Amino acid sequence: MKKALGLLMAVVLAAGALGCSVSVSVSDKTDKTAEELMEIVLNSVQFPQLVELTDEERIKGDLGIDLSLVKEYAVVQQMLSVDICEVIILIAKDEGAAKELEGVLEARKESLINDFAFYPNQVAWAEATEVGKVMNVVYLICHEEADEAAQALIEEVTDA
Repeated sequence: MKKALGLLMAVVLAAGALGCSVSVSVSDKTDKTAEELMEIVLNSVQFPQLVELTDEERIKGDLGIDLSLVKEYAVVQQMLSVDICEVIILIAKDEGAAKELEGVLEARKESLINDFAFYPNQVAWAEATEVGKVMNVVYLICHEEADEAAQALIEEVTDA
């Protein structure tokens, strides 16, 4: 009986230790800033000249992003309307916020396709737009090589 009880205690302790080590080593948050992640994206493929969008009213109104859900953000857009190009990096406050923000960026992608793509090149770039979520990072990349830029971002976040 003592051996069985001892064995049971050992199993419980081992399971507890494994559970703790797993929960400590797995994180759902990145340690990178939105600006650092933006640099990774912008250096991954050749982007046209972009300008940083910092006006919170434009971010809320034009892009529909509820900044109360965001810990930090970085947004760049095309200076001229020759090409349709945009990158949005949002670090969400929590998982629920990340899911909501992903929906907002999906709607932004549809807006880029339906409302802003007037020329064949713009249509191609808009349709290539990548929207996704990795850990607490939500992103939109509108570029002809958006898949490559998104892969660079995902690798940076998951390797961190």
